[in-house]
Amino acid sequence: MLKSIFWPVLAPAFLYACGTGALTPVIVLAALSLGAHQAVAGAIVTAAAVAAGVAAIPAGYVINSLGERRSMIGATAVAAALTAVSVFALVTHNGSSLPIFIVAVVLVGSIEVVWSLARQALIAETVERESMALAMTSLGGAARAGQLVGPLIGSVLLLKLPLYSVFIMHIFLALAATVLIAFGPADPPKRKPVGSGRANRKLQVRWSAVFLAGFAIMTLSMARQGKNVIIPLWGDHLHLTASSISLMVALGSAVELILIYPGGRLKDSLGRVSTFVACVTLLGIGFAILPIGGTIAFFIIGVAVASVGNGLGAGINMTFGADLSPSVGRAKFLGYWNALGQVGSLLGPGLISVLIAVASLPVAVLSLAAAPLVGGIWMAGFRHRIGLPGRRRVIIPAPDAVADESQSQ
Repeated sequence: MLKSIFWPVLAPAFLYACGTGALTPVIVLAALSLGAHQAVAGAIVTAAAVAAGVAAIPAGYVINSLGERRSMIGATAVAAALTAVSVFALVTHNGSSLPIFIVAVVLVGSIEVVWSLARQALIAETVERESMALAMTSLGGAARAGQLVGPLIGSVLLLKLPLYSVFIMHIFLALAATVLIAFGPADPPKRKPVGSGRANRKLQVRWSAVFLAGFAIMTLSMARQGKNVIIPLWGDHLHLTASSISLMVALGSAVELILIYPGGRLKDSLGRVSTFVACVTLLGIGFAILPIGGTIAFFIIGVAVASVGNGLGAGINMTFGADLSPSVGRAKFLGYWNALGQVGSLLGPGLISVLIAVASLPVAVLSLAAAPLVGGIWMAGFRHRIGLPGRRRVIIPAPDAVADESQSQ
């Protein structure tokens, strides 16, 4: 199964994620170099996330009209062009460079949604249900591997080259991904849609199940995005150096990568809900350990526990989307589903900022720990109404049946 999607999906996803992973740490630094205030530089990342959320639903309609492969080619080409505009702004460095840079970066965030949804839709259309979780988890793993490798390459470039060299690296990797999609092996054959005709022109979706599952996914998105904020802040709270905090983040990412394949198997064998509950429970416990322990040792343990949970749940958002999606109009539906996840991604860092301002960092961390735990309880309580694939049952034939079959041969 993984062989059929490696070249059309996983390899381009890795290349593109290398570029975006390298770009993420330097966007704020590039904005500061153009004269942006710290608040403005930080707001650029938030604005890009908002643009991605707004673009999710229109992106689904674009993919549904153009098809997955053409949408992926177009998205990577446009993203490369917009990144080139960012390079132009950084090189010219005049009075209009900062607004040009901001617009280009925000638009790249919205364009990347097309790329992301097209990959999910292609897997959902081609992979059999019994292997869906492993395929989606592998997609998430390819992206995470790229996000780990990309910054390492970018850090090497920045030892000798200016900031815009990382943006140029992103352009080349985006174009390489485009070439691989356009001229690589053909997409695997799609499964035949269930039903046809006029009735299927509208999305045939169990919306009650979508909203119930969507709330749980929002809590997971809150925890995941909040994790990226909590770990640096708590490390600074413990007076750790930036290098030590970066090492903790890297080690956590390594743990997540190791658990991606086992996590995919668990989703297919034990069921979606059981894996989701394990994921969010470990995330919540990992966050809670930080303020309860309050030492460097507990910081390491907390990050490790949260990383185990996050690794086991890699790709679970995309898997839920594929499970709940209709056989006709799948890309449209995934646009709506992605928008739900984006809401959670914005709420996590926002909740942390508000609670730090009105209370304290420990209160913010404990509140963030509660969010995934609530999501796990919610999902477990509504599992039958949501109706996601459960534990895979293995049917063992009775001894008499085996004997009869052997005699007949």
